[in-house]
Amino acid sequence: MSIKKTDYSLYLVTDRSLVPEGKTFLGQIERALEGGVTLVQLREKDTETGPFIDFAYKVKELTRKYGVPLIINDRLDVAQAVDAEGVHIGQDDMPLVQARQILGPKKIIGVSCNTAEEAFIAIRDGADYLGIGAVWFTSTKKNIKKPLEIEGLKGILKSMETNPIPTVAIGGIGASNACKLIEESDTGNIHLDGLAIVSAIMAAEDPKVACEELSTLIRKSLAVVGVKANDTVEDALKYAVQATKNIKTMTPMVHHITNYVVINDNANATLAVGASPIMSTNRQELKELAAVNGAMLLNMGTLNDVDTMILAAQENARNKNPVVLDPVGCGATTFRRETMQRFLTECDLTVIKGNAGEILSLAGLGGKSRGVDSIGNDNEQVMVDAVKLLAKQNNCVIGLTGATDYISDGVRVFAIENGDALLPMITGSGCMVSSVVACYAAANRDDYLLATVAGILTVTIASEIAAAREYVNGPGTFRAALIDELYNLTSSPELIMQKAKLRVIM
Repeated sequence: MSIKKTDYSLYLVTDRSLVPEGKTFLGQIERALEGGVTLVQLREKDTETGPFIDFAYKVKELTRKYGVPLIINDRLDVAQAVDAEGVHIGQDDMPLVQARQILGPKKIIGVSCNTAEEAFIAIRDGADYLGIGAVWFTSTKKNIKKPLEIEGLKGILKSMETNPIPTVAIGGIGASNACKLIEESDTGNIHLDGLAIVSAIMAAEDPKVACEELSTLIRKSLAVVGVKANDTVEDALKYAVQATKNIKTMTPMVHHITNYVVINDNANATLAVGASPIMSTNRQELKELAAVNGAMLLNMGTLNDVDTMILAAQENARNKNPVVLDPVGCGATTFRRETMQRFLTECDLTVIKGNAGEILSLAGLGGKSRGVDSIGNDNEQVMVDAVKLLAKQNNCVIGLTGATDYISDGVRVFAIENGDALLPMITGSGCMVSSVVACYAAANRDDYLLATVAGILTVTIASEIAAAREYVNGPGTFRAALIDELYNLTSSPELIMQKAKLRVIM
């Protein structure tokens, strides 16, 4: 199961029979994606295997384009054939435990539930989310049990309070009842994470308009039940102050497998902000370290044992620890490009923090990497597109550092304009930022985007304070002053609110 949050808020379940005359099935899906659908389930009950696979590839091209997960209904073979992000299974389909053995830990598996007992079993067996319903009568599903209505749904949610996982409601849901459903099913301790919708989107004359309306209604109601968007500058700065205090209080361990050129500075920066570094590359102790670890930092600067790095990431993911990757020079050579692809494929990454050249290269938007240097593009829209696209595609936070830093989780985007000109003049300053980000992620697991923003802000603001010291005359004296100011700033984190140059990009 992923340690990160999939956005289940506006969940489209497809039905070809509902497409209006003059429209196309793929066209309806694409317009829905343009309107804000956050997850697509392809449901093809009567399609043979070969045509189903061909069709799934076409749908996946669309979901991949918009960075949205594709879930296949019932058919594990089709999900495997097209490498979909997951499957959704019903009570009469393959048992969840067996499905997990076939698909592995990284794929999303959802389970349909109509009773508290079914929910309990699905959670016990490792479901990633539950599809609860039908809430009301619906023409899109035959032979459904008696509708739960809101009280029945609320009862199932209540039964999950001690062991919650994400939930979506399905059955007869549209713009007219979406808010009522979310708000009145809230138990005070647990609420729906989203709505699975069929007819109101697939049969719409313009699914984009329908989804924009639904998305607005869902966000409004989620806010009513206490889901905070954390999408303003004020939110981010308040979070940064508390996040900094959390590191000092928790002193989490951060395991580094990093560039040997900067290993000492990474360790010192980690200590300066209040965390505890360990720099082991010994494969024999990976499991034991992951069991007590706060975060895992992987740095591609010196790639001596890629297999050990990947094993470390996997062990930490199994222990639900955040994994931060610094993709140093990821586009510079064939070996680095292939290694980067292994990290993306084989690891469950929480944050990827790289310079402009590295991130643009990963996004296929023109960046080039040359050693530890960056050759990027100073067009802000290109940077924003890159971080949003990569975040959606890889279900992680992307941090792009440069003259302006851009950070995104695929939905929210923040820009940071702090930092001194001396910062890129010392070897490994970017690696140091990654270490600090890992410290923030270790102690603040509720919002990895804001934790990443806080980490980058801390280093860039500290660099400005360090450069202003009277005795700092160049990179050498600046390097020592930077470690001092990381310690000083995190000991008085309210300074972050005073000195931050932070923007939200909509």
